[in-house]
Amino acid sequence: MYAGLTSQQVEERIRNGQINTKEERMADSTLEIIRSHTLTYFNLVNTVLLAIVIISGKVHNALFYLTVITNTVMGIWQEIKARNLLKKMSIMHEALFSVKRDGKWTEIHSDEIVMDDLLNLRAGVQIPADCVILNGVLEINESMLTGESEIVRKSSGRPVYSGTVINAGSAEVKVVRVGSQRVSSIIMDEGRKFTQSESKLAEEMEKLLKIISIVIIPAGIIIFLTQWLRTGMSWQDSAIKTVAAVVGMIPEGLVVLTSAALVVSTIRLARKQVLVQELFSIERLARVDTLCLDKTGTLTKGSMKVTGEIILDGFEKSFIEDAIRSLIASMDTANATSEALRREYGSKSVFITTRYLTFSSERKFSGAETEEQGSFYLGAPNILLKGEHPDLLEQCASYAKNGTRVLIFAHSDDPLDEDLSASRIVPAAIFTLEDELRENTAEIMEYFAKQDVTLKVISGDDPAAVSAIAARAGIPNSDKYISLHGHEPDYDAIVDQYTVFGRVLPIQKKELVEALKRKGRHVAMTGDGVNDVPSLKSADVSVAMASGAPAARDSANFVLLDDDFARMPMIVDEGRRVINNISRAASMYLVKTGFSVLLSIYVIILAHTYPFVPIQLTLLSACGVGIPTVILQLEPSFERAQGSFLLKALKKAIPSACTVMLSVFVCLALLKYMNLSPQRYSGLLMVLTGFIYMYTLVRVYQPMTKLRAAVISAMSCLLIGAVFLAGSVFDAKLLWSDLLIALFAVAVIPVVITGFSRILELAWGFVTKQLPEKK
Repeated sequence: MYAGLTSQQVEERIRNGQINTKEERMADSTLEIIRSHTLTYFNLVNTVLLAIVIISGKVHNALFYLTVITNTVMGIWQEIKARNLLKKMSIMHEALFSVKRDGKWTEIHSDEIVMDDLLNLRAGVQIPADCVILNGVLEINESMLTGESEIVRKSSGRPVYSGTVINAGSAEVKVVRVGSQRVSSIIMDEGRKFTQSESKLAEEMEKLLKIISIVIIPAGIIIFLTQWLRTGMSWQDSAIKTVAAVVGMIPEGLVVLTSAALVVSTIRLARKQVLVQELFSIERLARVDTLCLDKTGTLTKGSMKVTGEIILDGFEKSFIEDAIRSLIASMDTANATSEALRREYGSKSVFITTRYLTFSSERKFSGAETEEQGSFYLGAPNILLKGEHPDLLEQCASYAKNGTRVLIFAHSDDPLDEDLSASRIVPAAIFTLEDELRENTAEIMEYFAKQDVTLKVISGDDPAAVSAIAARAGIPNSDKYISLHGHEPDYDAIVDQYTVFGRVLPIQKKELVEALKRKGRHVAMTGDGVNDVPSLKSADVSVAMASGAPAARDSANFVLLDDDFARMPMIVDEGRRVINNISRAASMYLVKTGFSVLLSIYVIILAHTYPFVPIQLTLLSACGVGIPTVILQLEPSFERAQGSFLLKALKKAIPSACTVMLSVFVCLALLKYMNLSPQRYSGLLMVLTGFIYMYTLVRVYQPMTKLRAAVISAMSCLLIGAVFLAGSVFDAKLLWSDLLIALFAVAVIPVVITGFSRILELAWGFVTKQLPEKK
């Protein structure tokens, strides 16, 4: 019999590279993080622009590059900080595998497994390496390997593959392939490591940046030639104006702010015992409008207790209790039900067990065959009674309506029958079990109801029992329940019609989630068992309990490290806060991009001088965008994110960008008719643009709070003070008399921006009416 490896053999295999290495979800090396933040297209463009400014001899205009450096350093620091914290927390809660080395069983992480290790695998784990079974029986979900959701039963001599999930059973296995040599390594990467799932935020950001990256280089060349050849400026001044136009088009801090905000959010959640396993899942969380819950371990504490024992005619209490002890002793895996029975009756086997059948969510019963006393079964009444004994079924249903879990204990003189097709089974006893609701469950359900999040309860238990518990938890429409046992319903029809779904198989959970998604819902799913894995993977957002099956934890976007379901409102609020504030910040960044594009078109067509230089835009960006958006990023904002992130940002940014364009025309008129100097023209334009930024902050960051008002006031003072006291640094000058014009602008700017907003709204309405309706 194979006894496993010695320490020397393990060391030899490690030296030979025969170790089960794995890829991490969010744990890039420090070098990779630095490279991803520094070697970017826009950093390259900004570096070229920096070189142009230095060559032109007007080095003070290179201040914009300080923003580039700050953004890059901040992004690197935040991501490394998050990686280290999340990696530490992941290791603390990572699944351990039982391995035999030097003749002793010990526990190790999956990346410590080597070739030829002897492992003991049990239900609930995702197999870490390709193995062959030496002894024991496993029931395995190989859907990640085959695409089929059927459970495959495997015994001695059969291979098992990494990434597949053990639903039931236990076995000793020998590792035959590790790391990249695994047959299913690619599939395991799909199952364990999330590819970046759909993210509207990432998708729309990528589209925006792609458009800008295509435009800026040809636009820069044309602007330079226009300024140099058509306006008569020197090549140095033309270069500076071109740099200002190109820098203005680049939303230099938006990408960094977005990734930094998401990273900070993961850190905030981690400190509250929530492990984030995929960055952009935070964005999808902000859009959730439907939450699918399991009953056990989510609504309830998951610690069952036996509350009733009804011995049926023809059986003695002592016989039943001896039989239940023997059945429990034969079980190789524990769950809430078996643990409750173990606490009540003990697990000292009285009868000699020759075969056993582990409980699984698909089968919904367990069993054991003994030498002299026949076979015993424990499971769901509607499964074991097979539609017979209507009075008994009615009795069980009456217990279930009170929210109790009802189990039938049955006896047969025939050998153990896995599909119950050939055996004559006689019901021997009824057991009732209860589970306590989690504290604050009603308050949590009330929170979701107020947030307009639809609640669905999906469970393998009796639907009447689940409905009763859902009602106690305060879930709306909990009286609308259905059993999915024995038939394939029209999922698209029932997901809207019912709130509680009982006797649900794992594949049916997945179908219900898929049906909700087909109806345009953004679905979050909670779960803790191996039976939840398919639905967790299908949901837009998945949340698992740390104490649940390792396969469920590996499949989830979020893991509740302290198993506290009461953290769900906080998680949803955090997702909404960060995404709503990113959307607000995007509006501010796109103001500069918008007016820079408009001004570039204007100067190219009319051959006018570009009105800004880089250092002026640096000050405007710092006061109007950079500083306020960073400070206000942590402000509460808990409304559900809906619609297009980019479209909402543009609707706020475009009217302000148009108003800046109008301000340029106003200042040009003043320059002509009031004989303003170029410096006063620049100073007045900077102040007007600054006021436009401040009013845009007021529009975007509603409702106004003390912090928001303080930030906007401080930024206004900083901007005016900088132009007044350090005008020469910014190639600008401002007289006290110019403030009269500025004060007039304060009154007019809101009216102008509101007017442009209305025009944009009407134009958008007209365009959408011309588009064909979606069918």
